[in-house]
Formats: sequence, structure tokens, C-alpha cells
Amino acid sequence: MSRLDVIDAAFHYASNQVSRDQYVLLAFDCDGRVEPTFDEISDFIVERAECIPELGKRLLEIPGNLDFPRWIADDASKHSKIVEIFAHTWEDLLRTLDHTVQEPVDTTRAAWRVHVAHDVHGVPHARGKAIVVVFQVSHALVDGRGASRLARLLFSPVPVALEEAPDRLFDPRVRLPVAVGAALALPFRLLRARLSAGKARRACARAQGFTRLDLDISRAGITGNADPTPARAVHVIPCAPKLFDITPLSVTSAALAAVGLATARYLDSVSEPTPTTLNALVPMALPDTARWSAVNRVVNGTVDLHPEVEGLPQRAADIRASLADSRRKVCEPLLIRWISAENLIPAPIFLAVSKRRTRKACTDHTVPKAVQSNVTVISVDRGTSDVELCGAGALFSGGFPMLAPRRSLSHGFYGLGHTVTVCVTACPDTFPDHARYAEILQQAVVDVVEATAERS
Repeated sequence: MSRLDVIDAAFHYASNQVSRDQYVLLAFDCDGRVEPTFDEISDFIVERAECIPELGKRLLEIPGNLDFPRWIADDASKHSKIVEIFAHTWEDLLRTLDHTVQEPVDTTRAAWRVHVAHDVHGVPHARGKAIVVVFQVSHALVDGRGASRLARLLFSPVPVALEEAPDRLFDPRVRLPVAVGAALALPFRLLRARLSAGKARRACARAQGFTRLDLDISRAGITGNADPTPARAVHVIPCAPKLFDITPLSVTSAALAAVGLATARYLDSVSEPTPTTLNALVPMALPDTARWSAVNRVVNGTVDLHPEVEGLPQRAADIRASLADSRRKVCEPLLIRWISAENLIPAPIFLAVSKRRTRKACTDHTVPKAVQSNVTVISVDRGTSDVELCGAGALFSGGFPMLAPRRSLSHGFYGLGHTVTVCVTACPDTFPDHARYAEILQQAVVDVVEATAERS
């Protein structure tokens, strides 16, 4: 369907303030061979992009924002979406990416772009010069899994011709009649949304004995919970290959244990107590069987990090149990039905509510006394390492998870083949100690993996 769902539209509108895009970083090792030119790299990417229908469309907004935007054909040259980064060392590249992640794509002009840095020295795990690319794509177009899928298609050894039926795109010539129809239908759509949401809410409360608000218990705020400014700083830390293979924990459970440990160590270093209620917000993919109209098939759960448990193995086990319990709760069919009903809200009402919340949002950037979640942790498996760029093999993948109100720090763990990369996005204005924190996190990952390793 060409019309955006409200969840996908929310990412589009939010990107007017600060980037909410998906970012897939891939590093490729030239391994002593002749490095391809920028033009050769562009041709490689464009040849594959031509086979991907999702990369051939852009958004059209409806007059007066009386309805949510529609996808239309993007006839612009795909070569225009490939951007060269002039950075010849790994450190220079990371400094450039601090600014890259601040600038969203204009989805009404193009839903994606690829940033390319070639002849880069000092890339971790590379034997010689490397190529580093960042695939940036609108969150309105895909979720995290979708961004990973598109990136794998863009860097497949050979172009993959998809046999899926092409998406039905919108005819721009009928945008005015659509706007008029949406205006006339607004009262009926609002009534339907309220009735559907009320019915779903009551069914969920009867069956489960809780409301959505019960899932969001306030916790003590910590350093890092201030509202961020638009400024960003990023850290990309590829772990040693096969590091996570020695622990029976999933990458997500190990990541949560490491973030909890790093947070406690950092707070201790600045003489701030670690609250026993320390927790993490974790985006969780919905099961394929769940009925869901948005392309962003993700709901947020909260996971207790159990800092009061002394031993790392037991703490990791408790975190794993909390993760499983949270996933069970947020994927409960009745709760999903309730969320879906709430999302029937018409575009003008949604935008009015969003603007009111933005005006009321805290702007002093101080640490609040209470929050719903202390840290954000994202874990993405990007599959095997059999992707390439002009013959150069992939080394690792990374990403830059977005910041949000009351979260000036976010963590991403990205797996490609046997290598997991730890990524940190921070707001340097509200969390200036981000570089030292990233070092603490890097050591915490090793400590958790080694403490929970299976002994032969």
C-alpha cells in the first residue's frame, strides 16, 4: 500500500527535527589488491539498486497534511544518491560520521543514500586499505531488519533480481482529491479510532489485568538521561572475531549485561550511585504471525539490568530471564491489537498531538528525577559475511542507533559473520564524557563474555 502507516509516518515527521534514519555501516578489506575508484564503487551499488523496488520510490505529502504521505516513483538517477566521504584514516572517518548522522535524508526527494570512503587506513581488522560505506535509509521505508536486508542486496556478489510483486505506488495527480476526501472523512475516522482503541483496551485489561501504563514504571534518572540536543558523536568498536562464540548467552543478553556493567562502572567513576532499578529500553521485533500494518514491525520492551546481583554469570542469567519476560509481554496478541487500534488516529489529530508534546518537552537538558528507561540497547544480526564491494570482502558491520527524549546515549550491537561490533551514539552536549564511557563499555563486553564463557 502506498499510504504510510502512522508509525512509519511518525519517523518521517520526526526527521524534520533530527535524523531518525537507519544507518548500516559496512567495512570492506581491499587486502592488498588495487582499490576501486569512486566511480567503480558507484556503478557497483547502482547496478544492484536498480533491482530493488524499495529503492525506487520517494514520499509525497498530501496538501494540508490532511492524510499521511504516499509513496510515489522516484525517477531521479541513483548515481545522485552515492556520496563520497573524504576521509583517509579510520579516526577521520568517525569524526565525519558525527555530522553524517545528524543530517536525515529528505524522503520527499530521496528515501536513501550511500556514503562512501575509500582508501581508508587503519580500519580495524583490515590487512591494508579498506572501503567503508554507510547505507542511510529513511525509517519510514524500513525498520532495522529491513535496512539490513536492503544493505545485503546492495552489496551482494551479483545483482539479485527480486521476484516480488512491485509495491503499488500513488498517482501524484490525485493528491488534491485525496486531501478533500480525508478532510470529509476526518470525523468518522476519529470516531472509529476511539471506538476501536477503547474496545481493544478493555479486552486487554480483562484478559491480562494490566494497562499499558503498568508496563512503564518510573525509574530513577541517571547521567545520560538528559534530553539530547541535535549534536551527535559516534563510536564504532569491532570486537575480536568469534569473541561472542565462547559464551552461551545470546548477543542481546550479553549486550545488556555489558551495558549494565559499563553503566555501573561509569556511574561509580563519577561518584554517582547506581540505582537498583536500572533498566534498558530494547526494541523487539514482532513475530511474523502478528498482524501489523506498519513496515516498522518493532515494539519497545524494558529489561531490568539487576545491578544489585554481584556475580556476572548470575546477573546475566537474571537479565536473560527479564528479556524473555519482557518479550512475552510486549508481543502479547491482545496488546498488539490494542496498539494497532490506537494507531488508527487520523493524520491531522496525530500531528496536532505531536506538536503539543514537542512544545511541552523539556528543553533545559538536565537529568530528570524519574524516567521510564535509563539506557537504550539495540541488537541486530546482519547475517553471514558473504557480502562484498568490487571484490573486497566484508570485515564487520555497524550502525548508529538514534537518541530520544531523556536518553542522551544509545548502544547498538551488530553482528556480521563471526564479528560483533559495539556502537555508541551520544550527545556530546549532554553527555560529554562519551569517549571514556565507550572505553569502559569495550572492557565490560570482554568481562561479561569471559565471565559467562563455557569451560571445557
